Amino acid sequence: MIITLSIFYYLYLVVVFLFILYSLFNFYHLLRFGFFSFANIAFMVAYLVIAGALLALSFNLLAVFDWQTPLFSLKIGWLSDFFNLIKL
Repeated sequence: MIITLSIFYYLYLVVVFLFILYSLFNFYHLLRFGFFSFANIAFMVAYLVIAGALLALSFNLLAVFDWQTPLFSLKIGWLSDFFNLIKL
């Protein structure tokens, strides 16, 4: 069994998903319980622009990697060799 570098990409996608959920939760609270003012709207727009730019930058930086590069290989052959030695 070969473990590839893509496991880190999937962990990154989980973190991005949690970040988006947290952001939606924060926007709900800003709209529901915050004051309807220009400062509140400006903060939300600035947050969206900065967060979107950082996510786009990170996706662009991660797009150049070969995610199929093996990280390490779990060869079971050594395990069967070990059990063959015990039987002797």
